[in-house]
Amino acid sequence: MKDSVNLLSRRPHVVPDEVSSAADTVVQLCAFFIGAEEYVLDIMRVEEILPLQRITPIPHAPAFVEGVLHLRGLILPVVDLRCRLLGSPGPETPKTRLLVCKLGTRRVAVKVDRVAEVLRVRRGDIKPAPALRVAGHTPFVVGVCGPPDRLRLLLDLKALLRVELERESSRNTT
Repeated sequence: MKDSVNLLSRRPHVVPDEVSSAADTVVQLCAFFIGAEEYVLDIMRVEEILPLQRITPIPHAPAFVEGVLHLRGLILPVVDLRCRLLGSPGPETPKTRLLVCKLGTRRVAVKVDRVAEVLRVRRGDIKPAPALRVAGHTPFVVGVCGPPDRLRLLLDLKALLRVELERESSRNTT
């Protein structure tokens, strides 16, 4: 079955027994806030949600890479999504969370202001994002869902973190 809209580099999680057509397929999305804006990620990218933990800074890393986190024997890069999306870090609150996400064989922790909920959305209700390319970069907002008064932006985490992933790959090959 071919998707009518390529929303992510991976297929969003499909809920069984609710498939009648591609547009009626139900996907699950993790909703979270960065500032006042609500975003969503494919729930299959999110392995776990953690309270804020001790993060060790990395000198000369991009501004949005807050540092690294030691999690059960793994060292994960921590990306501040507020800094990556809005250009400046925000205040940490008791609701600040780390989403441990899978990107192929890699894992990364992304810091968000707060987690909202897990949504079940029909694929047909996810509209493609406007085709905006900035200076040749792959757009990282790939879709929009929700009612007009509460639109949620569907992020392509791989595109959003491409710079960091390419830097990590180059370090591993040198």
